[in-house]
Amino acid sequence: MKRIEEQTYYEILEVSPNATVKEIQRAYEHAKETFHTDSVATYSLFSEEELIKIQTAIEEAYRALMSEALRNKRDQSHLQTNSEQKREKPTGTQGVSQEKESSLSFRGISFDEGMGVYRGKTLRQIREKMGIDLNTISKETKINTKILEWIEEEVLEKLPASVYLKGFLKGYGQSLGLDPQKVVEGYFNFIEESKTK
Repeated sequence: MKRIEEQTYYEILEVSPNATVKEIQRAYEHAKETFHTDSVATYSLFSEEELIKIQTAIEEAYRALMSEALRNKRDQSHLQTNSEQKREKPTGTQGVSQEKESSLSFRGISFDEGMGVYRGKTLRQIREKMGIDLNTISKETKINTKILEWIEEEVLEKLPASVYLKGFLKGYGQSLGLDPQKVVEGYFNFIEESKTK
């Protein structure tokens, strides 16, 4: 077996190069669980230092592959939109739509680093940086657009019961390529802080 530093991102997460966002997310969660510090499966196989190295590689692979998968997904949806527009518009506008398409990129977006607490405003900023609209999130997660708006606008009195909100936040986080557990924890910490003010 190759050492972790010799493996590609695909090998680290054990996914194929054409894996979907959801497949990458599942593989990441499985890898995180497998190589957790308290995991019985890896307890006697790796030292604590080796486990930290593996966990770091998993996080790096996840961010890189998620960024690539989301970019590809976004590019494909724009290609589809552009081909529909080309059928509707005269041929003189094709150069403009191709120019717009080539400027779309997810490079430079880090999903978990430096974002602070995951509150509504933070989630909206991440979504807007990615160029994803709420309707797209709603279709993918099957969460009503109004609830997504309340989450982003932090309209706490209109949010559903905690058990439902947790599920919605997990789905929203996954659709943006974020760690769903961190999104839930961050948002609920924000709710608690708001109650004490």
